[in-house]
Amino acid sequence: MTNYTNTTGTTEPETTDRQFEFYNSAFTVFIEAEQKAGGSVERYFSIGGFTVKLRFAGSALVPKIIPALEHLSSASSSAASLTICLWDSESTGTTMPAPPWSIDDYNARGEVKDFNGGRYLTACNKGSGALSVLDKSSDTALWWIRNSSNVPFYETGSPLLTILHWWLQQKERQVVHAGAVGTRQAGVLMVGKSGSGKSTSSIACINSDLFYAGDDYCILSAHPAPHVYSLYNSGKLNADHIRNFPHLIPAVSNMDRIDEEKPLVLMNKHFPQKLINELPISAIFLPRITGLTYTTITQTTQAAALKALAPNTLFQLSNASHKSFSEIVRFVKQLPCFYLNLGTELDQIPQVISHYLSGH
Repeated sequence: MTNYTNTTGTTEPETTDRQFEFYNSAFTVFIEAEQKAGGSVERYFSIGGFTVKLRFAGSALVPKIIPALEHLSSASSSAASLTICLWDSESTGTTMPAPPWSIDDYNARGEVKDFNGGRYLTACNKGSGALSVLDKSSDTALWWIRNSSNVPFYETGSPLLTILHWWLQQKERQVVHAGAVGTRQAGVLMVGKSGSGKSTSSIACINSDLFYAGDDYCILSAHPAPHVYSLYNSGKLNADHIRNFPHLIPAVSNMDRIDEEKPLVLMNKHFPQKLINELPISAIFLPRITGLTYTTITQTTQAAALKALAPNTLFQLSNASHKSFSEIVRFVKQLPCFYLNLGTELDQIPQVISHYLSGH
């Protein structure tokens, strides 16, 4: 057993021999998978201001993982800040070692008891069986699934969310459940629980002069000033809401499954000119559906914005820590906050946002 000192200089819980042995045995299987697949497919992305390398054993997972990140693709082959190794057993003909834990060792968000501490963070999705492991000491992560055909819809729309959240929270970046739109000079963060209208509000801006940085997840940086980085270009709406955006219907990639899944639009494929990779943030907007005709904004408190953003985010993210909450608080405390009172005329939403931003 050894203590692990993180990048902030503080000592974290002990790293156990079991953690070390499991990570190394899994990484050995990845190397075997890479050899059996005839080599790796490597892609680079600029995520949260850092270079991240995805190293696939073969190509089976590439079309499942890459599309939602494509707008962040980077030609740089310089040293990556984080490397994520990805493979599936079916296409590579490899077998993962039996996990040294039982189903009783999972918590509600998939973290594995006794395998989260020190150098390593580990989570397993109980539905798909996808495994995520981060080695904080080497800035290397593993992502494995038994069969590439079983990659679930939400993973295609928000790939590698768990690993990216774990790693970015060490870098004064915080993944949040929020949307963001704006101009190159100023933007707004859209916050609220599912069904509040934040995705509708963000996606409504696709057909306007505003740029889109995301509607479901994005990355916050509070220092030196509030800033948002785009994470995924995948737009998601409830099935009954997509009808309000007829220009998006031809772009829905899973129209044959919207009775089971949210309609998914890969914005980079259909609206690349509307995407923006980062935005300075001037305000936080809390969308709320009014049933009235016109969209308006009214001032609210930072406490209301924090309540709309923090619990919803922290509940969804594996191993969300006190540090995650502190980063969200630091971000919110720097900004004015407003309710975005949504009217039934959707084209008014970007108009109201643009009018606000024109003064900032």
